Amino acid sequence: MDTQEILSAQHHHEPADHEVWRHLYRQQLDLVPLAAPAIYLEGLDLLGLPADHVPDLDRVNERSRAITGWTFVAVDGLVKGADFFAMLLNRRFPVTNQMRKPEEIRFAELPDLFHDLFGHGPFLAHPRTADLYQEFGRIGVRCAERPDELALLQSIMWTTLEAGLIRTPDGLRALGGAILSSADEIQQCLDPAAATEAFDPEVVRRATFDILQLQNRYFVIEDLAEIESALADLDARVDGGDRS
Repeated sequence: MDTQEILSAQHHHEPADHEVWRHLYRQQLDLVPLAAPAIYLEGLDLLGLPADHVPDLDRVNERSRAITGWTFVAVDGLVKGADFFAMLLNRRFPVTNQMRKPEEIRFAELPDLFHDLFGHGPFLAHPRTADLYQEFGRIGVRCAERPDELALLQSIMWTTLEAGLIRTPDGLRALGGAILSSADEIQQCLDPAAATEAFDPEVVRRATFDILQLQNRYFVIEDLAEIESALADLDARVDGGDRS
């Protein structure tokens, strides 16, 4: 699919959408100080998302471009596979036009504008993680014709930047955008009884995930360098032509 086919002008949001944004913002802002790593909280402050209305993407992009060069691009539906990674390579992050329904305040099955901006936006406003997202894009483009490697890259991204945890001096914190934009996922993943295990690309490669549900296992990294190392190994695998 040509990425240009799914680009869209920013959606006109109804009063109900703004009310959902206000509710979500208040709800998550109460949770993330004890659920998110410092790098996310710093990025959230830098991005300056409004608390009382659905953001205007032009204004968000003025800030994000000035900070890290990233642009949020309104799209209709999901951008998948190589098209998604091509956008990341060019520091363009697709954001879904739609807001979730009021009954999805605590958890939405599919990504919405709040998930994309509140969950991922702060990481794109911090230089360290902004570069990491772009590195996913660079390798994703290289893997475009290699389905096994592309699937592994997608699994690495899901288990880290979407639904992963990171260990900090203050304990486990949510690294994934899908977690940080969901009250129920925050509560579940940081429960002492949650099923957690050390991040291992080989384990991740064989694992299966239901992305439409709360997760039943969470992978933990000790440092962002673990993700960078996994990406470097995958990059080398592409260089070497290893399809094993």
